Amino acid sequence: MKSLIVFIIYVSTWMLGFLTLSLVGLLWVDSYHQIISNPNWFMMYSLLIGWWLSILPAREYYSHNEQYFNKHF
Repeated sequence: MKSLIVFIIYVSTWMLGFLTLSLVGLLWVDSYHQIISNPNWFMMYSLLIGWWLSILPAREYYSHNEQYFNKHF
């Protein structure tokens, strides 16, 4: 169950980061939908920012429950 929670934390942080950083694009583009549906922005976020930004809270949860993970995995 805790491994599922780590995955959920990772994915939700990735999505929240993407949507939050997409708000900056409103300085240049009129439509928020146009920003979040742009495949170039999605790829740039995923490759450069999203993966390590999401690791931080997931790693914190893992560290907090490290004894559980060492025992079961």
